[in-house]
Amino acid sequence: MLYQNVQVLAPALRFVDALVLGGTILVLAACDVPSGAWLPETNLAMTFAGVVVASFLVAASRLRLYHGRRAESLLHELVALGEGAFVALALSCLIIETTSVGLRGPAYAVAGLTSLAVLLTTRLLTRTVLRRLRRSGKDYRTWLIIGRNQRSAVIARDVLAHVHYGIRIHAFVDLPSPGDDPEARDEFLQAPLSRAPVTIIEQASDLKQILAEAIIDTVVLTLPLRSFYDATGEILRICTEAGVPVKCPPTAHGISGRSEVAPIAGIPMITQSTSTANAYSLAYKRFFDVLLSGIGLIILSPVMLVVALVVKLTSPGPAVFRQVRVGLHGRHFVLRKFRTMVDRAESSLDELRALNEVDGPVFKIKDDPRMTAAGRALRRYHLDELPQLWNVFVGEMSLVGPRPPLPQETERYEWWQRRRLSVTPGITCLWQVQGNPNLSFTRWMELDLEYIDRWSLMLDFRVLLATCRHIIRGRGW
Repeated sequence: MLYQNVQVLAPALRFVDALVLGGTILVLAACDVPSGAWLPETNLAMTFAGVVVASFLVAASRLRLYHGRRAESLLHELVALGEGAFVALALSCLIIETTSVGLRGPAYAVAGLTSLAVLLTTRLLTRTVLRRLRRSGKDYRTWLIIGRNQRSAVIARDVLAHVHYGIRIHAFVDLPSPGDDPEARDEFLQAPLSRAPVTIIEQASDLKQILAEAIIDTVVLTLPLRSFYDATGEILRICTEAGVPVKCPPTAHGISGRSEVAPIAGIPMITQSTSTANAYSLAYKRFFDVLLSGIGLIILSPVMLVVALVVKLTSPGPAVFRQVRVGLHGRHFVLRKFRTMVDRAESSLDELRALNEVDGPVFKIKDDPRMTAAGRALRRYHLDELPQLWNVFVGEMSLVGPRPPLPQETERYEWWQRRRLSVTPGITCLWQVQGNPNLSFTRWMELDLEYIDRWSLMLDFRVLLATCRHIIRGRGW
């Protein structure tokens, strides 16, 4: 009975979460917290709560927050939920502020942080209860894993090690192959994989008997596509006809990355990508880039004017240095920054190349003789980067992303390093906040790729906060 109830109630969870957000705001308004922030005569509390509920439902749908998270870590689930709630609350605050008289004092911050805390606490308690039920043998799912290889071994070990997933492995099913590895197959005869029986079928059609005789909720298909192309198609057809969901890794060809299915001319096509496949997440990222860079250009314009005057008056040459850099998928653009070196410093680069202190195709000298006195101070507090807010505002860069390289540097990249060009470059990224200025070029590239693989709005905010700490402490990179 619990199985059917969970199946029915799970899609309604987004509405419950939305109502938790909106309800918390209404409770705060009814209790007048913070004091004097709410205007009863304007009925703003009801309006604000309604906008939050609507915004969260839209954000949850676009960010795809409500898919199966049974075998997902609790931290990852809470981060994803918090990301969606943050986006909804930020949009709601902007809508209320621009379409009405707005709220008084710190009401936005108090309402946002409190409702977010209540939402995450509610989800934490809900997930804790579900995990206890699953440990006791309730609300479980039965999987049939097809294939005995490294992929299936990793999946099975993870499932068996986490009883709170509520997943039981009915059996491992395999087909004979001329390229069998006896050592890999022996692994399934040892604990913990030996807990599930192994069934060898002569052909894919024999799977029908297993599905007919056993209760199977999901089939996990891990057969290598190259060796079992026809069998894979037959298995998918059999499961589809029987109404049994099939999970299969997007790495069937041995290539990692994100996969998304979208139609072209009515034909479903799989898009394999290493960057985020969620266009809505990128839209939110772009929204915050425009918002924050626009605010930065306005608020910091007096500072930028003073810096420009200092650069102009302390050394001959233009105040703003322009340089061609490589952006998304190899597009060239003009990067702007305050000049920190003597005019025409690039012309003496060949003379100093022997003093290069980093490996790889990049050139860096800690005590570069071309640096001006004002330039050293600007770099220490990253003030020379301020004009790049314009690059962010017009879409050539992002606030967070791999630093844009020079064209001659990309020509010397190893092939795997070119993947860092698959996202929009940024002002700051993971390697800038590592606190280690002596990173090797290879490690630098690895951190950029780690950012691409782990990307989320929450990661961007964490990098921005870490960057602010570095700026305050005067740690230049």
